[in-house]
Amino acid sequence: MNRSTNTGDSILDSFKRVLVRFKDAKFGFGLIKNLPKLADYFSDRNVSIFGKAKIFFSFVVALIYFVFAIDIIPEILFGPIGFFDDAFMLIWAIGIINEELDKYKGPQDSGVRGNKKVYKDPNIIDDASFSIKDDE
Repeated sequence: MNRSTNTGDSILDSFKRVLVRFKDAKFGFGLIKNLPKLADYFSDRNVSIFGKAKIFFSFVVALIYFVFAIDIIPEILFGPIGFFDDAFMLIWAIGIINEELDKYKGPQDSGVRGNKKVYKDPNIIDDASFSIKDDE
């Protein structure tokens, strides 16, 4: 009994994480806003290969799931209820892709200094003034 409860809880927790990612993606509209970053994301050498693979993998898995007729919940047996797994895969892919693109700070988030574009890292403080005073 306890083992089946733990399995059910872990499945529901995974489903909750996917839905929270989708909510953070503003139900797909956040992804639409971030799509212009996609080309810069894949061409930027500072982005980790793991992040690029994560986006590529989630897109390919969702596409393959829609193309092939193999479903977890087949529509032919369960009717409209069978579309829940298809919607879940779409929600999962949108959440993953949007999460990665939200973390990316590329040319859209850059500043301009002189003639040169400067890519701004949110962890770096610009224009800070400081001085060192020696007690001697």
